[in-house]
Amino acid sequence: MKKFTLFVIIFYTVTYTFAQLPVSQTPENKNVVLEEFTGIHCPNCPDGHRRAQLIQNAHPDDVVLINIHTGSYAVPATGEPDFRTLFGLSLENQSELAGYPAGTVNRHVFGYSQSGSSTATALGRDQWTNATNTLLSQNSYCNIALEADIDVNTRVMTVNVEVYYTADAPVSSNFINVALLQDNIEGPQSGSSYNPDQVLPNGNYNHMHMLRHLITGQWGDQVSTVSQGTLVQRQYTYTLPNDINGVDLELGNLKIAGFVAESHQEIVTGNYGVINFTGLQYNVNATVNNVETNDYICSANELEPRVKIQNTGMQPITGLTIAYNINNGPTQTYNWTGTINTMSSKTLYLPGYNFNIEPTNTLTVDITSVNGNPDENNSDDTQSVNFHKTNNQGQGSDYVVVIVQDQFGDETSWAITDDMGNIITTGGPYSQLSSSGTQTHTHSVTLSQGCYNFYVFDSYGDGMCCEYGNGAYRLEQSDGSVVLQGDGQFTSQVKQSFGVDMTGAVDEQTVFDNLNLYPNPSTGTVYIHNDDGMQLKIYNENGSLVFQKDNLLSNENIQLNLPNGIYMAKFIKNDKTIIKKIVISN
Repeated sequence: MKKFTLFVIIFYTVTYTFAQLPVSQTPENKNVVLEEFTGIHCPNCPDGHRRAQLIQNAHPDDVVLINIHTGSYAVPATGEPDFRTLFGLSLENQSELAGYPAGTVNRHVFGYSQSGSSTATALGRDQWTNATNTLLSQNSYCNIALEADIDVNTRVMTVNVEVYYTADAPVSSNFINVALLQDNIEGPQSGSSYNPDQVLPNGNYNHMHMLRHLITGQWGDQVSTVSQGTLVQRQYTYTLPNDINGVDLELGNLKIAGFVAESHQEIVTGNYGVINFTGLQYNVNATVNNVETNDYICSANELEPRVKIQNTGMQPITGLTIAYNINNGPTQTYNWTGTINTMSSKTLYLPGYNFNIEPTNTLTVDITSVNGNPDENNSDDTQSVNFHKTNNQGQGSDYVVVIVQDQFGDETSWAITDDMGNIITTGGPYSQLSSSGTQTHTHSVTLSQGCYNFYVFDSYGDGMCCEYGNGAYRLEQSDGSVVLQGDGQFTSQVKQSFGVDMTGAVDEQTVFDNLNLYPNPSTGTVYIHNDDGMQLKIYNENGSLVFQKDNLLSNENIQLNLPNGIYMAKFIKNDKTIIKKIVISN
C-alpha cells in the first residue's frame, strides 16, 4: 500500500489594511476601485486576475478589487457553479466592454479604452496599471470607512459606513455603494495555468475578490449634502443567505468594500472594511465542515482523503489532532499546526492509510484535540463519507485508446499512469483542424495486471467540446468492448481510474516458468532464455509496435536499435500473454 503524501490547501491570501471607523478627516488622494469583468470559460481571464493582483500588491492600502462574473464566459455548463449576480449585466453594459477580461478603474473615462472608444470606461488588462497610477496621484474630496458585524447565529450583517468631505464635491449629490465580496471560492477556470498562484493542488481554481451582492442596490444610496466638513453616517443590514446561486456564502471568506460614486458612473474613492463576528458560543471550537475523497478508485494508493475544518470559535486555531479510519479499521492520527482564524476554513489532505478496498468503503474523520486540549464542543467534530471501487475493469493486456479531438487538437494530450503515478504511456498533442469539427485517433496500448489512471488534458483549459466540435475519449479492449469513456466537457483535465485483470490471460507459473530477459536496463542487446515457440512484440511508450519476432528459439540474442526509453515486451504462447518492461539506456 502506498503512503499518502500530505498536502494542505493554503488558500491564496493577501494582506489588506482595512479602514476602521471613525473615518479619517485628513485630505487624502483617491483610492482605486478596479472592477474586473470575468468568467470561468474565459481563457485569458486568469491573466487578468494575475495583473489585477499585482496592481493591488503594489498599492495594498489603496486598491480595491471586485471581480464580476458576467457575460457568455460566465454561463456555467451542466454541473458547474454559477458565479453570476443580479448586478453584473448592468455594470457590464455601462462599461461598453469589447471583450473579456475587461476592467474599469473607478468607472472613469480616460479617453482611451479596450475598444478604442474615447467615451467607454472598459479598459484592456494592459491598460489597468497606467489608469491606476493616474488616479492614485489625484486628490479626493472625500474619504470613506466602513465596518460590519455578522451575527453567526442569525447571519444578519450590519454595516456602518462613514463618509467625510474634506472639500466641496463638484456635483450636487453622491452615492454610497457597499459591495459584498468573497475570497477562496473553489471552482473551474479555463486558462488557469496563466495564473498558477491561484491553482489549487487538486487542479481547481481559487477564485478571489468575487462580487456576491451589492448591499446598497445596483447604483448605491444617495447622499445629498456633499460640502466640505460634512460627516455622513449610514447603516445597512443584510441577512446573508447560506448560498447565492447554489454557491456557499462562507462567512470567514467574506469581505466588504465601500465606494463613493458620482451618479452611476464616476467613482471618487473606495475602501475595504473590517468584519467582526458576534454570537459565537465557544472560545475554541473546530467544526468538520466536510469530508471528501475521490470516488470510484481502483487502488487504495489513489485515495486522496481530505477534510475541511472551520474555526467556529472566538480564538484562532493553531493546532489540531485528527483521528481517522477506513472501514472501521485501525485509527490513524494526524497532528496539524498552522492558523485558522475565526469563521475561516482550511482543507487538509490526510496522510496515508493502508486498507483493503471494498466495493463500498467508508472514511470517518474525528477531531480529538484543538490547540492541545479537548474541543469545547465535540458535537460537530465527526463526519464520514462513502467511496467506491471503480467499475472500469479490463480483461487481458491489449487495449486501444480512442481520442476524438475537436478543432484545436494541438491542445489535447492524454496519459495512462499506474496507481503510483508513474507514466505508462502518453499520446498527443494532435494537429489543429482548419475549421470546427472532429478527428479520431487510435493508439494501441499494452498493459499488465494492476490499477491505472487515464487522463485527458487540454492546455487551453476548455476541454474538447462543444463550440469547435464534440470531442470524446474511450479506452477499449482489443475486441472493442469499452472499459471507460467520456465526452469532451471538462476544463484543463479529466481523470478516470480503471483496473486490468489478467486472470485467464497470464499463467506465469506454467507457460512462462523458464522465461528470462537480461540485461535490463540494456544498451540495446537483449538476451532471452525461454521455451521454444514464443512470439515477441515490443511496444514503445505511445503504444506503437516497434519490434516483432515470431517463434523465438530457446536462447535468443536480439539487437534492439531503439532510442533510449521504456518499452513493453509482450510474450505470447498458447494464447497466454505476459508483459515485461525493458529499459533502453545507451
